[in-house]
Amino acid sequence: MRSNRKYRLIGGLLLGSVCLAQQPQIPIVPQDFVRPGGNGSTIVQDPAAPVSFELPAGWFLTTGMRWGTHETTLSILDRASGATATVYYQYPIVAKIPVDLDAALRAGMEAKVKQRRDREGLKNYHVRAGSVQTSVVDGRPALSFIGDFTGPRGQAMNEYMLRVLGSDAKAEFFVHMPARADLGAFTARLGEVIQTLRIP
Repeated sequence: MRSNRKYRLIGGLLLGSVCLAQQPQIPIVPQDFVRPGGNGSTIVQDPAAPVSFELPAGWFLTTGMRWGTHETTLSILDRASGATATVYYQYPIVAKIPVDLDAALRAGMEAKVKQRRDREGLKNYHVRAGSVQTSVVDGRPALSFIGDFTGPRGQAMNEYMLRVLGSDAKAEFFVHMPARADLGAFTARLGEVIQTLRIP
């Protein structure tokens, strides 16, 4: 029997997703999203949505796609470390934003764990104890955590995930790295990008 499981490369990790082919994917043209900023930085501005962030010198927007319902996924590369992070956002947001944003962010974290385990086959994916943190990005509530799991080739892996909820958009930044890599150093660099996020 032929499997309907498809795979895609996100944040340097091959992730399985059942029936992914049912969601049309339209590649973006990176040049349409970027313009020069100050001090060698690059402004990433979605030409069709009020979503933007700034990449410091040495960072690059490499690829991206439109898919799902008003959803966009972008890959950004930090040349200094060679690591790639993924930026996901949805605008306009489809689900109604609940009043209790903190509860919504925690529910989103739980949904992400379920997605990683059930849809992507990372059966032992779990949130690292003590890693959940709340913050504010662009005046919006945000929640981050570190996930530990075993990759498709049996290697120990970590994921850093941060989600931001706006009034009419949601965004996520995430990266997968081998457990032996310095995730903390990279997420500190990624934090500089995250703090420049602007969403409605």
